[in-house]
Amino acid sequence: MQNKILKIDDINGKVYEIDNWKEKQAPQLKNYFDERIDEIKTLYEDLLDSYKWNKIIYESRIMFQPVVGKKYHLYQNDKGKRFLSLISPSDWNFKKNKMDFIGTFKQDTQQRWNVVKLNKKNS
Repeated sequence: MQNKILKIDDINGKVYEIDNWKEKQAPQLKNYFDERIDEIKTLYEDLLDSYKWNKIIYESRIMFQPVVGKKYHLYQNDKGKRFLSLISPSDWNFKKNKMDFIGTFKQDTQQRWNVVKLNKKNS
């Protein structure tokens, strides 16, 4: 097979041939794209998870004006209705009030809710 000249690429005028560098650089390039695809998949999954929790919280009953950066607790009552509360799980009597703790969240400056802690059964 005849060597193919790709280009003259460096200051010294060295001629690079496809057959000389292709085998060395192709795996590196493949690794780069594989890593980027994995990063993008992770970002996408994180975005979907964030969207899911924000949708759940915004569809829940909120009887107060949330303060950015403060922790709030999401619960579900025995009728399946979700609500956000200032009261932490350690301060509730769950058996008496018949509700489930879902998780703790904070709102950021862009009005997005971020997970602080999830109840293990909701993870």
